[in-house]
Amino acid sequence: MSQTVQYALSEGMLTLPDAVQEQSVTVLPLASLGATLVVTRDWQITVDQLDTFLQQQLQKVKRDMKKFSAQSPEESMLGDLPAQQVAMRFENQGVLVDQKLLVAWCRDHLLVITFSTAGQFNEQQLLAWQAIRQTFSPAVAEA
Repeated sequence: MSQTVQYALSEGMLTLPDAVQEQSVTVLPLASLGATLVVTRDWQITVDQLDTFLQQQLQKVKRDMKKFSAQSPEESMLGDLPAQQVAMRFENQGVLVDQKLLVAWCRDHLLVITFSTAGQFNEQQLLAWQAIRQTFSPAVAEA
């Protein structure tokens, strides 16, 4: 039998029979800003597929949402990690949405973060997004 593994949740710890690979989507409503931060992970993408992944995501949003427009991907940073970011706008169920999509390679997987608001981003939201990106600190890998 394999050794048990401790898995941390916000609410506490779970003891699991095996090591697991997290497949969660983390939705963080930032009520004070009127914005939402969503974090997902992709373990199937390799580092050399990052550009293709980003283009596929943009095509999916373009296909699924009305009034889609996007700027060209630009180099960015997530803490000390190199990243790519795309600013886009689209209509979702009659609501205009402004969104920043950021992808960064984090050790052994792709980290995907979106920052969204209904309507247009205001200065406070854009400053918060900048601070979120700048203050990212990667978890220390276990030995």
